[in-house]
Amino acid sequence: MKGRAVGGAGSQRDKVLFNNTVQEYNLTLITERNGSEGTMNPIATFFTKKEILFKLVSKNLKGKYAGSSLGILWAFINPLLLALIVGFVFTKILKMNIENFYLFIIAGLLPWTFLATSLQEAAVSIPAHASVLKQFSFPREFIPLSCVLANFILLLLGLLTVLPVFILINAKIVLLLPCLVPVLLIHLMFAAGLSLVFSATYVYFRDIGQLLNTLLIFWLWLTPVFYSMEMIPQGYRILFACNPMTLYIGLYRAVLLGTGNGTLVSFLTAAVLALILFIIGYKIFCGCEKDFLKRL
Repeated sequence: MKGRAVGGAGSQRDKVLFNNTVQEYNLTLITERNGSEGTMNPIATFFTKKEILFKLVSKNLKGKYAGSSLGILWAFINPLLLALIVGFVFTKILKMNIENFYLFIIAGLLPWTFLATSLQEAAVSIPAHASVLKQFSFPREFIPLSCVLANFILLLLGLLTVLPVFILINAKIVLLLPCLVPVLLIHLMFAAGLSLVFSATYVYFRDIGQLLNTLLIFWLWLTPVFYSMEMIPQGYRILFACNPMTLYIGLYRAVLLGTGNGTLVSFLTAAVLALILFIIGYKIFCGCEKDFLKRL
């Protein structure tokens, strides 16, 4: 998994997309400006400038698979192929015995793919749009957040695609589906908070991009995406339990499979964690952004 490269054809395409966006909404050229228009007031920023954010999300989605014959279908093909390969290896070769193992993997892999792709794309998003940031005044946090929201839409589409299969296997989960909405929202907030942190720090430390790729590899295998918590030796379970993605994937599986760590305490813990991380991420971003133009 690799984030979008900074510079080259990708940056040129993004520059055109962003220039079209800011011109369409008549954003003002930067003259004298102290900080972002939305600094420290994310709710007000969203409601007053939401059209810009939605347009950026739309442009992000269109640019993801530009020139590809299958287009947005790749968002579903890649995780499904990975689930099939891993499922075959674990069930046929390693002889693992987990009920509905392919669905078990998909229920964890789709949320993980959303988080990982969001972080990789958001991390490099500020330098990738340096020319636009230097010319126009608009909430800069919209750039990394548009990456997160675009991938969140792909997550929703992916879940809608496989949901009939989950219901076919276990019709009782229909009663649990309303619980999926708050799980999705707190997961979105968690991803947004982390993305703001990485997008801000990447401007100062470009090695963050490489470190993030390595971190995501370790994080993936420390997250019960391809295995269950019950398979982990008792002495190591506390380590895996401290992983926030263990909590979120457990909530997804609690709804989609009727398994996992789906208690009210787990949900409240995940919600509080997401809120705290988003607040911290937003403050870090707002604290760093005043120096963005000097470093781009």
